[in-house]
This record gives sequence, C-alpha cells and structure tokens, in this order.
Amino acid sequence: MSRPLLVVDDDTDLREALEEVLRDAGYEVLGASNGKHALEVLGAAQTLPGLVLLDMMMPVLDGGGFARAMRREDRWRDIPVLVFSASANARQVAEEIGACGHLRKPVDVDTLLDAVGRHKVP
Repeated sequence: MSRPLLVVDDDTDLREALEEVLRDAGYEVLGASNGKHALEVLGAAQTLPGLVLLDMMMPVLDGGGFARAMRREDRWRDIPVLVFSASANARQVAEEIGACGHLRKPVDVDTLLDAVGRHKVP
C-alpha cells in the first residue's frame, strides 16, 4: 500500500485543485488548512504520508512552525517535506526547515508531478 500525500495550504481553492491533480495522478491525498490542522491530520493518520507539500505562510500555525513540530516527533521526523510557496526565498526557507526541495507557486502540473514522484517515500 502506497503512503498518501499531505497537502497543507490555507488557500482552499488551491489546495483542492492540488488534491484533485494528485488524485487524478493516482495518489491518495490528505489535506490540511494550516500547520495546526496538519499536525492533527498526522496524529489521526493510520498510514503516515510519504510526502508533505507545505505552504509556508498560513494563519494559526505557519509552515515553519509545522515543520519544527513535526521534526520533534520521532515517528514523523523522517517524512519528507516539499516546500510549496510563492515566496521569492522559497529555496532558502526549504533549506532552513530541512525540506527535500521546493516549488514556487504557481507551478505547472508536470513540474508538480515530477517533484512529487522524485521526493515521495513509497
């Protein structure tokens, strides 16, 4: 059984569009509207995600706060994180939180699926 993806973004329309694209590509997808919600999703998940696509600027708990909290939990520490941000410094942010890579919004479908395929843990 393949591990699901977790998409964390406060932009509901964008998150749902990403989820749809990823599901159409054959992935199981979980969604969360901010970092706090994402921690709740991780806590309730029967199968841990094989990759987290993470927006950085979100209300309640931002991407950096989520990544730090996730890395403190032994069972979540090794889940790869792919930063997905409109920020000009997305690469630097990705390095600071130990992400496996970054994508700048907007991103085309081929680039998204290529990055997910390269970084997702089976």
